[in-house]
Formats: sequence, structure tokens, C-alpha cells
Amino acid sequence: MNFYEFNLLITSDFSEEQITSFCKDLISEVKENGSIIGEVAFKQRKLAYPINKENEAWLTVFSLSLQGEDKKLAISGIEKILKSKKEILRYLMLIKSDKAPKIKRKRRSAKKEEVKENVAVEANVEEVNEKVEELLKEEL
Repeated sequence: MNFYEFNLLITSDFSEEQITSFCKDLISEVKENGSIIGEVAFKQRKLAYPINKENEAWLTVFSLSLQGEDKKLAISGIEKILKSKKEILRYLMLIKSDKAPKIKRKRRSAKKEEVKENVAVEANVEEVNEKVEELLKEEL
């Protein structure tokens, strides 16, 4: 099952109550194509560059899992909904797969070199300790 994350920039003309109701309406339309996972969060952010002569916007992020077999049709339906809303300045859809990310591992030869270095350091420490003891015995 694929999960999708939607990031929306919505015009800053809305108050908090208005953005809440707008998001609820938008989610009810989007739910026809999938189910929302988690809560919908929104924050007002300053934009790096003006979009449609606006310097601030509401940033909204929500996750969605698509229903049905034809995911392309569902995504195109959601895109139509997002494009039809004039209040949405920009949107971004990300695919979040259910696979765990791969972890890079070190080579075994690198580990062997580290072990050799540690043994050499331990040997040097032992030699230093022996010489210190010899010097102390000579002074006594």
C-alpha cells in the first residue's frame, strides 16, 4: 500500500477559523479518493518569494492512503480538486512507500583495520607502562 503526503500553500487571507473550515471541506472532497491518516496541521509561514503577490501563506500538510485499484485515476481526481480551488497557491504530492529505508554498512575490511589500529594502540600503551615502571624502579 502506498501512502501519499500532500503539502499545500493556502492564501493568507483566511483567519484560523476560516482555514479550519476550508481544510475540512477540502478533506471531505479528497476523502472520496482515499482516507486521511492522522490530523491535518496548518501553520502560517512567510514565503521565500512572493506567490500571486502574497508574502505569507498557510502551510497545510496531511497524509493520505488511496482506495481502489486505479491509483492514477484517484491522484488525477485529487489534482483536479486542488487545481479548482483558487485559494490554494501551490501544492506538492509526495509518495511515501511502506518499505524501510536501506542502511549503508561499512565494509568488513574497514572494521579489521580499525581492530588492528586498536590493538596497536593497546600494545603501545603496554610498552609505555613497562618503561615507566622500569624508570620508577631505577629511581628507587
